Amino acid sequence: MEGLIKSKADKAILVTAIFVVFLGILLIINIISTRKSLDKIIDNAKIEAEEKLISSGVAKYTNDIENSNVDEDIVSPNLPKNTEEESQPEGTIVEPKENWNIETVTAISVGNGETVPVPIGFYYVGGNLNTGVIISDNEEDKYDGQIDKTTWEYTTNLKGNQFVWIPCEEEQYVKSEVWNGTTQTPSTLANAGWDKTTYTSELPQIRKYGGFYIARYEAGLAETIPEFTDAQKQIGSNQVYNKEGIPQSKAGIVPWMFIDWNMSQKNAKNMYNTESVSSGLITGTQWDVMLKQMVERTDLTETDLTNSANWGNHANNSIEYKGRMARGYYTDAWYLAAFGGKTEGRTSSYSAYNGDLLTTGVSRQTEKYHIYDVAGNLWEWTDEASLYKAGNGNETNVQYRVHRGGGYLYSSAPYPACYRSGTSTDSSTVLDVGFRVVLYVK
Repeated sequence: MEGLIKSKADKAILVTAIFVVFLGILLIINIISTRKSLDKIIDNAKIEAEEKLISSGVAKYTNDIENSNVDEDIVSPNLPKNTEEESQPEGTIVEPKENWNIETVTAISVGNGETVPVPIGFYYVGGNLNTGVIISDNEEDKYDGQIDKTTWEYTTNLKGNQFVWIPCEEEQYVKSEVWNGTTQTPSTLANAGWDKTTYTSELPQIRKYGGFYIARYEAGLAETIPEFTDAQKQIGSNQVYNKEGIPQSKAGIVPWMFIDWNMSQKNAKNMYNTESVSSGLITGTQWDVMLKQMVERTDLTETDLTNSANWGNHANNSIEYKGRMARGYYTDAWYLAAFGGKTEGRTSSYSAYNGDLLTTGVSRQTEKYHIYDVAGNLWEWTDEASLYKAGNGNETNVQYRVHRGGGYLYSSAPYPACYRSGTSTDSSTVLDVGFRVVLYVK
């Protein structure tokens, strides 16, 4: 009996051992399968994270780095700090500032420990906060550390639309009614009744990024609209350029005039609406802040803002240019001749009834802070409203809009860069008024 029990016990032990081994094998197989699944999940997560970093501009593929001309491009999210003590070279991707949206901007060093937010889809061209930081929406214009692409001589080589960063803090982001010690009134520098409000919708970008981008040039005619070839008469029904389209911000382009405020605002918004930026018509606050930055960071003084003779294309000035020109003149009405071919020379100085309109950015004399034609050439519509029309008294509930900067048919002292003109309705189209675009970074 004892032997039988022993035999049965041995069998039970054997069966138990086999069962345990079988469970162990199943467990090992399950662990291996689970590990493979986890590895796949981890690999997919890594790929997704890498793709987000690359699309945001924070990281780049290795082969892109090897083919890049800029040594500072990096492949790691561990970005270098950019401070006055640890200043990174211009064009380096650096650690973004607090609260910057890394899904919409890339933080770029512009030298001297300063950083600007470059929207995704745009590229740093060159410049710093003292000279003006230029970006472009064409990658071929990207800073390469070898060519100075910020010069007047190089402007027509740039392929994309260009914008310049205007740095300012919230307390600096206000309109100005006093220039060169003189308050703007109907009898001094401008028309009365202009809207002195800075709208709250403009402030989020200023609070978040500490500045805004303004088009380097007044709006150039859309590529989809053909240039006129005969003299155009300024009459109320003239709609030669008052059409929908996407403006350009490049050198050597026919400036977009004969366009009313309504269409200017619409076309400014048409230029961009991406995941990183939207665009719009320049506001009165942005114009004032831009002028203040020019005085602070260039050789301009406030005297130059109240008399733009030294840097604007006005009827009583004569400036050097290399590009194209069209003459505005008066007979029985105002006319603008067709633009001629590319040439070089000086604009004519007229006492009255004449002026020379230039294509965008064709005179180095009109450039300050890497921005062109703020003074003279075309008046520029802004989003600012006016409740006063010269000669008609205070007229409320009438839509007059303010344009800025003077024009090629006006004199430089009474109609300078800081001047506010609020005498035009939002549906008027004239031969010496255009517009300028700004970017809103998301």
